[in-house]
Amino acid sequence: MRDPFQWAFPLFRAFGIPIRIHITLIVFSSGMFLRQIGQPGGGDKILEIFLLTIPIFFGLLLLHEFGHCFAGRMVDGEPTEIVLWPLGGLAFIDVPKNWRAHTITAAGGPMVNVVVCVVTSVFLAGYGFIPTWNPFGDPYVSEMRNYRDQKVYTSEFGIRLYEPGTSEPAALPEELKSKLNVPAEAHDAVVKSGKDRAVAPLFLVWANRIFWLSWVLLLLTMLPGYPLDGGQLLQGFVWSKTDEEQGITTACWAGYVVAVVLLIASLAANEVWPMALAGFIAIACWFKLNRNALPERGGGEYETGYNLTDPDDDAPPARPKKKQSLMKQWLTARTARRMQRDLEQQQQEDERLDQLLEKIARKEKLTAEEEAFMKRVSTRYKNR
Repeated sequence: MRDPFQWAFPLFRAFGIPIRIHITLIVFSSGMFLRQIGQPGGGDKILEIFLLTIPIFFGLLLLHEFGHCFAGRMVDGEPTEIVLWPLGGLAFIDVPKNWRAHTITAAGGPMVNVVVCVVTSVFLAGYGFIPTWNPFGDPYVSEMRNYRDQKVYTSEFGIRLYEPGTSEPAALPEELKSKLNVPAEAHDAVVKSGKDRAVAPLFLVWANRIFWLSWVLLLLTMLPGYPLDGGQLLQGFVWSKTDEEQGITTACWAGYVVAVVLLIASLAANEVWPMALAGFIAIACWFKLNRNALPERGGGEYETGYNLTDPDDDAPPARPKKKQSLMKQWLTARTARRMQRDLEQQQQEDERLDQLLEKIARKEKLTAEEEAFMKRVSTRYKNR
């Protein structure tokens, strides 16, 4: 209980991966639910608010993390755990220690959001609608344009009026402005006004809401700074051109820039959550840079989300005559596997290095890939 990152409850196992939910996610979701209910007209949206902030939000987070896990398995990685918490998810995956495996694993989560957005867009397009691309839009009003009649449709919580039988927008009567959040009263007032109201079918409204939430999560996770997915992809790109250390350094400094931008945005908009996100990003980058400055301990674990602890940190020494917990045994065994895998990879690289040195001795020309390999291995020896 002394480690706040272990305050998570097991939910279930899926595809052989344990799923846990952090207590802070329960607190955060409950707070957001109550906050939105407390907004004007929130009492009439209780069902919509609950579905969007609890099951749909949880479901999209879980799908995103499964994307990382399945991508990790594609590169011979081993997913060990998924933890859901307020600022996203944490997928712990043992992957081979190379930039390609890291990048593919990092891309798996955002690709799930892309697929969700494409599927819901195609579904809406089949009915003549274009989903909302505005990340700052109101998901409960859920505006979307119909490209067939050029009208903007909404849910029952929004009002778009048009002149009867046309697509020409009509002015909103004064008596309606005070009833926007009360669907029953708004409907009666619209009928009396004699105007046409563009209300989308409920199943299309929910498709648009799922698109919007997945789109917002995609934009958020693709911010180019560690530990977000965009930062992980940036790390992989720099790693492919230089080395792992430079990739980590670049991604972390980009994370500091993202944190500053979010902090400025939170002050400008008087919102708390961008400030909280900025704080977590800055702390995560600080931890990562400081861990990276320590002697290499091996490992190729991919960490996604806002993970501020290293799952492979050595557990404190066990007290005499006290059996290790299952968690400590698991961590010890996993560390041993990773050290063995890194040792095997190092031996393979040493053998190839000997072959290339022999090739140089024979005055044969190296390929661009062989020269890059020589440079990377030489850097590793220098940093020992």
